[in-house]
Amino acid sequence: MYEDHFGLTDKPFKLSPDPKFFFSSAHHDRAVAYLHYGLSQGEGFIVVTGPIGTGKTTIARSLLASLDDSIVPAQISTTKLNPEELVQLVAAEFNIEVEGLGKAEILRKLEQYLHQLNRQGKRALLVVDEAQNLPAETVEELRMLSNFQLDDRPLIQSFLLGQEELKPIIELPEMEQFRQRIIASCHLRPFNAEEVKGYIEHRLTQAGWQGNPALQEDIFEKITEYAAGVPRKINIFADRLFLYAFLEDLSTISIKDVQSVINEMGEELSGSLQSGRTTAASLISGSQHQQESNESSENTLNLSATEIQQILIDVGHVLDQVIQRKIKIIRYLDKLIATKKKDAE
Repeated sequence: MYEDHFGLTDKPFKLSPDPKFFFSSAHHDRAVAYLHYGLSQGEGFIVVTGPIGTGKTTIARSLLASLDDSIVPAQISTTKLNPEELVQLVAAEFNIEVEGLGKAEILRKLEQYLHQLNRQGKRALLVVDEAQNLPAETVEELRMLSNFQLDDRPLIQSFLLGQEELKPIIELPEMEQFRQRIIASCHLRPFNAEEVKGYIEHRLTQAGWQGNPALQEDIFEKITEYAAGVPRKINIFADRLFLYAFLEDLSTISIKDVQSVINEMGEELSGSLQSGRTTAASLISGSQHQQESNESSENTLNLSATEIQQILIDVGHVLDQVIQRKIKIIRYLDKLIATKKKDAE
């Protein structure tokens, strides 16, 4: 909605991972360096962990986009797969027909495929995203796949990307052999305020931002605090912030505007709106229960005058917010119509 208004050529804060918007913080640079080191070694496992939304998948997409033809990649995003399901999924991602085949036959066809790649001067790379979902025995199956070798050189290499829950799995006593094959690992952390500033400005620049709207320096600390430095949360908030700037026709985004958006989002997800919905649900539930059971009036909800007054205040506040949003939508439609008329002329 706001991209054309601010002269942007792309949506800067989209949630889907896009290598174009990859931001190289110190920790992300280190993760990428480990991944490239792993590629150069052609063996072992690289493990990258981090909280939800810190950019693990974006790192993987960035890596895959940089590969040459000598590496044939496959990326899987896992659920709680057992070893047989994992083998089926891996083979399918390498375009190997597996329908109706048992695990042993799938492994035989996978090995044949890997030897074929080797004869072509190529090797396979498996990127396992959301690896924290894998049971320990399935992670062990990944180690078994790394046993496909020719002249003591692995025919397939694996990178594991996962949330923090992956680390306890790898640290289990029975995972000793797997741990010995990890050649590098790193853990991504959330951004600090300086990195948040660099991240937001980087994404805007990639989308053709020319400084409109201007961003005041003190907003980044507040955004960092609200989004906890997590890239995905930053994207959600920044997208809403720029929509707000568009609807309010701002040329500069200030700390006051950031706080306004924080207040809006808080009211939508909790606050008065949530309170009003909870109270309404309780009233409806109580009314239905009374009607169905045909009980005496003693079972009805007894609300004090103060409680009724608070409910009315909450409802009024919610209605005010709805009206304000309707006004903003009308402003947007007016701007859209004016733009269309100008283009038609």
